[in-house]
Amino acid sequence: MLGKIALDLDSRTKILLFITWFSMVFICRNLYSLLTLFASSTLILILSGSAFSVFKKMKIMLPLVLLSWPLWTFLGNWSLFHSTGGGFDLFFGLFMMLRLLLIIMISVAFILIVKPTEIIGTINSVKLPPQVGAVFALAFRNLYITAEDYKSIKEAHTSRGLELDKGSLVKRIRSHIPLLIPLIIKSIDNAEKLVLALELRPSIMNRRKSKPLRLQDTVMIIGCVIVLLFMAYYSFVMVS
Repeated sequence: MLGKIALDLDSRTKILLFITWFSMVFICRNLYSLLTLFASSTLILILSGSAFSVFKKMKIMLPLVLLSWPLWTFLGNWSLFHSTGGGFDLFFGLFMMLRLLLIIMISVAFILIVKPTEIIGTINSVKLPPQVGAVFALAFRNLYITAEDYKSIKEAHTSRGLELDKGSLVKRIRSHIPLLIPLIIKSIDNAEKLVLALELRPSIMNRRKSKPLRLQDTVMIIGCVIVLLFMAYYSFVMVS
């Protein structure tokens, strides 16, 4: 049910929800509030049906998350952003590790749930020049095309016997060098086609009218503002 509600929301509401969700990670100033946020975030992902996809994408970042705990525990005093004031702080290491985990979780969920077209629609709905939305749309499109070209070139070289994921780190880097030349040539060709398409169809630079917000979107936006104000008051006034 929650997943259907999330899909029915306006793109502006979705992005505001993620901004609120991401802001709460930095507003929370103690370990217990972060644990509550992590538990509620996990429950929301489970109810929305996207928990498996999010945690599957996060496993590649698990070594970095685990490494952050001893680094912040023993070396937190030398941090440029947040100093503990002491040499050893177990709870501060757990706090920073959990914060990093939430940042990665929310970022992955944003990439999987919010489509690039929704981001472009949100940019076009605010008072920005239409060229800004067009630039973002072309950038997202080119990233997708480049990723697909890289995937096809990699599969072609792998079928010919090129080993890309074996050996030392230096060997893996050298093995990927043959993929760069055809990828660069393909990217230049795509850029030329894009320029030609813009010359033939300049209407992409025009502003498109956005639909008004529905009642459920308005309620969600008001709820996000209330949650942000409450968390800021609790973290910076009541706790301190």
